[in-house]
Amino acid sequence: MNLLKRLFSKTPMSRSSRAYDFALEHVLNLPAEARILEIGTGQGFSAAYLSRRLPQARITALDVTYECFKGDELGFGSRKPDFVQASAPQLPLAAESFDAVLLVMTFHCLPEPQAVIREAARVLKPGGSLLIADVNGHHWMKRPFEWVEHLGISPLTHAYTPEELRALTEEAGLRDFRVHWRPGKENGFMLWARAAKAG
Repeated sequence: MNLLKRLFSKTPMSRSSRAYDFALEHVLNLPAEARILEIGTGQGFSAAYLSRRLPQARITALDVTYECFKGDELGFGSRKPDFVQASAPQLPLAAESFDAVLLVMTFHCLPEPQAVIREAARVLKPGGSLLIADVNGHHWMKRPFEWVEHLGISPLTHAYTPEELRALTEEAGLRDFRVHWRPGKENGFMLWARAAKAG
């Protein structure tokens, strides 16, 4: 693991639940027993948080590697998430099996972005939602963010604009694309984009 990845694995910011809170309170409308797929779980803190916040939900947390995983430090809810090691462009998961697919601060560095969205659409149930919470590609911090990521985390990093995300989701057959912003932070550093599967 390189230096920047080691630093990331220790930073409290990577444990932040604010992006998930905003999504659950203002963007998604999930049933209590929702089946949720989180792509890019990283340390696992976010999956553990979701299991506490949504105790009746069934959560699957996926990552291509678990070198940053903090399993011994995680506090789970009553139902522990299922942790799966796999590649996002080729999900080893059944079609139409999830109420929501979450990509929180991870889509910007994934390979084959169109394939990832197609796979997310495939595993969503009819009426299910894809959520991408990530860096706003129109924000002035886009370039510095990408530069730092390219330096030591991922050469693939690209901060997507809402227009790019709309095109990717529509190509995958998703509909009702909408971008959400924190109140008072319209066009801010973070955006929340939601698209739905017809059903």
